[in-house]
Amino acid sequence: MRGGQRGVTLIEILIVVTLLVVVAGVAMPWFLGVIESYRLRVAAWELAGDLRLARQKAVTTQVRHRICLSNCASPVPIGGYLLERQAAGWVLDVTRADLPDGVVIATNGPGDKITFDTKGELSGTLGTTTALTNGTGTYEVKVASTGRVRVCKGTCP
Repeated sequence: MRGGQRGVTLIEILIVVTLLVVVAGVAMPWFLGVIESYRLRVAAWELAGDLRLARQKAVTTQVRHRICLSNCASPVPIGGYLLERQAAGWVLDVTRADLPDGVVIATNGPGDKITFDTKGELSGTLGTTTALTNGTGTYEVKVASTGRVRVCKGTCP
């Protein structure tokens, strides 16, 4: 360096930029996996919250409520579900259509409708489990016959 000047050369800047690009390229797939995993967890907790809402509404209004995944009184949005209440038939209360892309819902139980009676218990079933999956794994939302809702990463015991 001449005359006591300090600084960095163009080669040093290019080396640092190249290293940053390589590190970002290596970290990107991991980061995208974390985001997908987070989306799956959020979808599972959102379904659990809506199941608890249906249960609470059934108890407070003394009218049966259900979460309906398919074959409902109203059309179910793709990748979503409905919260319905019983009137003369089943009437739409809430439409949930904002599940993240790639999250698939499947019910392992007596059907595609989870119905709560006016005591907050499941109507006519011993319990049901709904699995939410995407490329990063599975979460299960389990409803006991008593109406208790649990969320488990993987499978519920």
